[in-house]
Amino acid sequence: MKKVIPLLVCATVLIMSGNTTSFAAPDTTPPNSMMVQHPSKEQMRKQFEQRLNLTDKQKAKAKAIHQKGREEMRPIMMKIEVKHQEIETVKLTKMTERAQKERIDQINSEIKELEKQAQEIRKKNSQEFESILNKKQKAELEKMKSEGRARFEQNHPPRPPFAGLGTPGFLMSKPLFPQQPPMDFFNK
Repeated sequence: MKKVIPLLVCATVLIMSGNTTSFAAPDTTPPNSMMVQHPSKEQMRKQFEQRLNLTDKQKAKAKAIHQKGREEMRPIMMKIEVKHQEIETVKLTKMTERAQKERIDQINSEIKELEKQAQEIRKKNSQEFESILNKKQKAELEKMKSEGRARFEQNHPPRPPFAGLGTPGFLMSKPLFPQQPPMDFFNK
């Protein structure tokens, strides 16, 4: 009897799972089949070059522009990282909340200036790259940009406009005794 109960439980579990062929070959679908596979940077670069139909000379110039841009960007990005670390340090230091907020605001404004510089470098590099393209390639690049914008807008719907914080629902004034229709005791 002691051995029968566990066997019945196991049989019930197998029957309830609906998989009567539990001894068959294991499922061959990969466990990460739901994960989206993104192409590597190298694959994306090759697709980009292929779609624009870049010549070897253009590829070499584009690579030089990219390398120069990275070298210009490296010190700015390092400064931004230092500023973020500085914010974390300020958060851990013992100072008044007001002084802490002022210092963090000052650092954030410095970060914004550095980000503006980085954006200017990106814009300049983009213009340099576009200068090596012919008219047909520029038209294809614009088409690629518009497709990218459309994909972004599809995947990132716009937020509704900010309407202020408003009053939380639990603070809304509700009457203690909701209004009820008057009771007519005499006409019943």
